[in-house]
Amino acid sequence: MISFLRTVSQNRKLLANLVVRDLRARYVGSSMGFFWSVIFPIINLVIFTFVFKVILNARWADHQNGETVAMIMLMGIVVWAAFAESMSRCTNSLVENSNLIQKVVFPSEVLPVFIVISSLINMIISMPVIFIGMAVLIYIFPETHPEALERMKAAGDDGFQFGFALVFLPFLIGLQALFTTGLGLFFAAFNLYWRDTFHLMGVALTVWMFTTPIFYPAAAVESKGYGFLLIINPMHWLIDLYREVVLYGHWPDPLMLGLMLVVSCIVLALGAAFFRHQKHRFPDLL
Repeated sequence: MISFLRTVSQNRKLLANLVVRDLRARYVGSSMGFFWSVIFPIINLVIFTFVFKVILNARWADHQNGETVAMIMLMGIVVWAAFAESMSRCTNSLVENSNLIQKVVFPSEVLPVFIVISSLINMIISMPVIFIGMAVLIYIFPETHPEALERMKAAGDDGFQFGFALVFLPFLIGLQALFTTGLGLFFAAFNLYWRDTFHLMGVALTVWMFTTPIFYPAAAVESKGYGFLLIINPMHWLIDLYREVVLYGHWPDPLMLGLMLVVSCIVLALGAAFFRHQKHRFPDLL
């Protein structure tokens, strides 16, 4: 992993140029440009809220209204969208840039890295949608119904609030970057041996998404006896940390935070080791 980090550091200018080029190319020719980064999560929110809240009546607690549930879903959607985009693009990144790897001495390690950074920047651009939604629910349309307030109090729910815990937001983004980059490095290299990996990645991400409490509460999984799926799911840990820090202003659980850090570092180390071990075979495999 140290060798991988050294290579990325030595090529940071190239990495920065690739990120800038990718961000510009996302919406080239679009009249609204980066504003689409804000529109997409809103569209997803409307669709999934209609399906899971209106049709399936998914809810986190009896005292929470539809707007609150929608914001909880949106937080998960934004984080997952960045992760899923990174994984899908990283898996095929070496194949798509085969001309660079075959013809010149190119640091192929930067390919998955710049994709992850670009996706996270896109996620950060969409974050104001969450903060604006929270501000509306907190200051403009606060919950004032006496019975609802009593149920919230009984459940120990303080509601949405801005807090100093937001200082942990960059750290959570960093953890997401480490975890995603590690997986991206592994599957980018593995895809050269088995090209079906890229196609199966879409299926795997769909299954992973619906087994992660994004559109339904974790308690619903535990009540059905499948709590082990949450224990082994790092994306559940990460999304839960985001929700606690961003939506509720709570300090993150030290145990969960430490566990996510350890797992992210292990995944990055293993992914980087596999990538560098196979790197000399890339030109032949391409």
